[in-house]
Amino acid sequence: MNKYRLIIDSSCDIPEKLIADYSITTTDLIINFPDKAYRDRKDISVKELLKICETTKVFPKTSALNIPELMDVFAYELKTSEHIFYLPISSSISSLNNNAHLAARELDMEKRITVLDSKSLSSGIGLELLGIERDMKAGLSPEVIEKNHYDRQKKISMSFVIDTMDFLYKGGRCGGLTYLLGNKLHLHPIIRLDNGKMSVHKLSRGKDTLKAIKEMVTEFKKNLDSGNIDLNYPIMIPNVEASASVRHITRELADLVGDKILFPIDASGIICCHCGRNTLGLAYMLKKPMN
Repeated sequence: MNKYRLIIDSSCDIPEKLIADYSITTTDLIINFPDKAYRDRKDISVKELLKICETTKVFPKTSALNIPELMDVFAYELKTSEHIFYLPISSSISSLNNNAHLAARELDMEKRITVLDSKSLSSGIGLELLGIERDMKAGLSPEVIEKNHYDRQKKISMSFVIDTMDFLYKGGRCGGLTYLLGNKLHLHPIIRLDNGKMSVHKLSRGKDTLKAIKEMVTEFKKNLDSGNIDLNYPIMIPNVEASASVRHITRELADLVGDKILFPIDASGIICCHCGRNTLGLAYMLKKPMN
């Protein structure tokens, strides 16, 4: 029997080659259109999702696995693992975290199932995953692994540059006035995960996202120059159909840290549902939390 098992959800964006040696289970998040529900990454790709949105002008909503489904996942994994860690998308974004706590309680397995709040999404969860895997490999106790997770979580920088506000507006994450002004003034929000919540960190004005990307690079360089970036972790660049932006930011960052720890990755359908096409993310680990 394995000592530990880590379970994530499909919102976690991490290159396969970084987790090839890990034994990780992934639960689904659901992408809902009026006529059909799809399991993220399994039933629908980002390309297919965008095609539906662009041809029908209908925007999807997302939902979490229910308690019985999570109970089935946990019960199955407990057959071969002494202890499970479940690391889903931020509790401030989805009900999945709460459902997982209830599932563990229904199974009466709260001593063997630790539900962690990622307070993040996308590659922010990916960085947390790597830290937890290192702790599990070191054979640390569940209590220490949990404590280390919450200490480490405060050091993750996870931001996105969004090209269009259409998905934010349709998903109820920005108001009508903000949406109209944003389109008229060509504003591109830089969204940051702060304590598990998506918030607008900055607004950049321009016909494309280039200026906003430069602002993200400038902030990265500021942390790098102050010695506050932990280069023992990869720097991840999740994106939604943003190949030109990925090439640009990769060149910029490679000049600063080389290209061996830079990992562009196609983001999940869940990220696409929230942010839309030409979204570019940047995730890295700090040595100490930002003020």
